[in-house]
Amino acid sequence: MRAHRAAGHRTVLITGALSFNVAGLRPLFDEIVAAEMTVRPDGTLSGEMTTVPPTGEARAQILAEYCDAENLLLEECVAYADSSSDLPLFEAVGFPVAVNPETRLASIARKRGWLVEHWSKAKGGPRNLLPIGPLLSEREQRRQFL
Repeated sequence: MRAHRAAGHRTVLITGALSFNVAGLRPLFDEIVAAEMTVRPDGTLSGEMTTVPPTGEARAQILAEYCDAENLLLEECVAYADSSSDLPLFEAVGFPVAVNPETRLASIARKRGWLVEHWSKAKGGPRNLLPIGPLLSEREQRRQFL
């Protein structure tokens, strides 16, 4: 995103995440469209969503509306995503980039000739969890197989 910003490109994050979870990314983006939660008068979150989280086809629609409002062309847009749920977004833009894609998206991206990137994760970031249970330490893993 920093390279896009340095090149003068507009950057927009469209995510189903809650807005307070992505607030730290604000310096990287001109706009952030995220899920919003109702805030009570005392400043606490109510747990109720004020908007539907933008997912699937909604992301493509949001980007199309943004481009219309800003006089931009969708076919000149770059989109980055990792999930096949973002196919409508990828099909709407001129330059889709699958980043660390799930298996289905990786397969579709290769078939369609889209760019596939594998970015390293930041040190100290979350590790992938096994779908069958909690992540075990190396010592616990060795003990389990003895």
